Amino acid sequence: MSQAKKLTHHFLIPSQKMRDERFLDAVIYICRHTDEAAWGFIINQPLPNSVGSLLSELDLPVSQQAMNTPAINGGPVRPEAGFVLHTGLPDYKSSFAISENVCLTTSKDILEHLSADTLRHYLLCMGYCNWGKGQLDDEIADGDWLVCPADLPTLFGIPFEDRLTACRQKLGIDTDTLSTIIGYA
Repeated sequence: MSQAKKLTHHFLIPSQKMRDERFLDAVIYICRHTDEAAWGFIINQPLPNSVGSLLSELDLPVSQQAMNTPAINGGPVRPEAGFVLHTGLPDYKSSFAISENVCLTTSKDILEHLSADTLRHYLLCMGYCNWGKGQLDDEIADGDWLVCPADLPTLFGIPFEDRLTACRQKLGIDTDTLSTIIGYA
């Protein structure tokens, strides 16, 4: 398996070559990367809806913490669907481990834990990002994306607006010298 196939539990950030406006300031957490496809979630674009407001639409009890926690724009594919990235074990009906400390759950049984505030670190992502066979590898080879290893503080801890800068700094990119004007020769 090539280096590009080892992107599970990595972040993608856009290079200055990125032309797709949906991803210009995105940090994407890659959950799976195989020969057949790749997919993940944008982790730095909070939505106006809180986790609590989404839970209340499902007639679940809502804590103040859930009301204060924003849901995340996870990506352009199936934006009506919710996916929970969280720390801990894959103990739910539809759960799997992405890494040693990160799981993804898509079953409704996790929502009770969100409403009871029993999950310490989580992101409720609405929608996801998806690449077909070889597509992500090609985009990386074309220079559209930069790749850095994922870490829990960036994924769950630091403010959303600081996550892109944190990834750039991990790669040694001086954000003070980046141009905000993109030109094409």
